[in-house]
Amino acid sequence: MNYPASIQNELKYINSADFKLGAYIYMGMGKLNGRTVCIAVAYKIDYCIKKSEQFVKDDPNITFDHINKVRTGE
Repeated sequence: MNYPASIQNELKYINSADFKLGAYIYMGMGKLNGRTVCIAVAYKIDYCIKKSEQFVKDDPNITFDHINKVRTGE
């Protein structure tokens, strides 16, 4: 899939030696009836994208919007 540069950089990061599993969580966000809702949470962005896409595919009322990257504990 052709992702924006920011997503491509994050995909490279999770496969680098600098990546520490559990330091961040990724939240797939969608829109439902004009509201922003969380549709997926994961420790790696690739899995978050996968689960977000599955959720949107299964429910036509939800559209994918963006992914939040949050430092664990914030």
